[in-house]
Amino acid sequence: MSTTANPPQATTNAAKKPAAAGRPFLARVSWGLSRRLAARAERFAIRRSLAAVGLRGCESLSTYTTREELAALLKLAAACPPGAAALEIGSYLGASSGYLAAGLAQVGGTLTCVDTWQNQAMPDGERDTFAEFQRNLSPVRERLIMIRKATQELTSAELGGPFHLVFIDGDHSYDAVRRDFELIAPCVAPGGTVAFHDVLYHRGVTRLVGEAMASGALVPLGIVNNLIWLLRQ
Repeated sequence: MSTTANPPQATTNAAKKPAAAGRPFLARVSWGLSRRLAARAERFAIRRSLAAVGLRGCESLSTYTTREELAALLKLAAACPPGAAALEIGSYLGASSGYLAAGLAQVGGTLTCVDTWQNQAMPDGERDTFAEFQRNLSPVRERLIMIRKATQELTSAELGGPFHLVFIDGDHSYDAVRRDFELIAPCVAPGGTVAFHDVLYHRGVTRLVGEAMASGALVPLGIVNNLIWLLRQ
């Protein structure tokens, strides 16, 4: 009896295995498809935000910031409160500035850009990029305040504020990043967000962010690629 009963049982179990194995496979396929659709929807939303303020050209500007990082900046800006003010240190040709401005446009906000526009900290060499920046951001000129100075020449009072979002992407040496952070710290609104670029690839940025987190001055909120944003305590 046991000899004749066992084979059907084994056959039944074997028949069930492919179906059980298939469920995780289908779940992975469904999950992957959902991710692709979500990514496509996000890209469409980002492009629509840029187009709404005439900044589709920012997608093709030369930049050392990835598309994912730029999208994160736009979403951070769009999440600011109505009438928010944001600050960017290091604007280059205006790619990140454009994404920030597009996000801020959704809340009626403004963006202050600080740069020498002489390209001193850029790997492609020194040159005057101010005219290019102005041309690239001309559709949102009314939302911009441009300060053409090195940060060591500025005081916190000159920056204005309070700023609900600050993006630091200037000189990445430790002394320079620390100076920039100390400059903006008094200007950040309570509960404001401070973002740093190149946190993983430049020791100066990594060290400053680590020190600020250890002191409790900043609390991490998120990271995408080489961009980190933190809550200002």
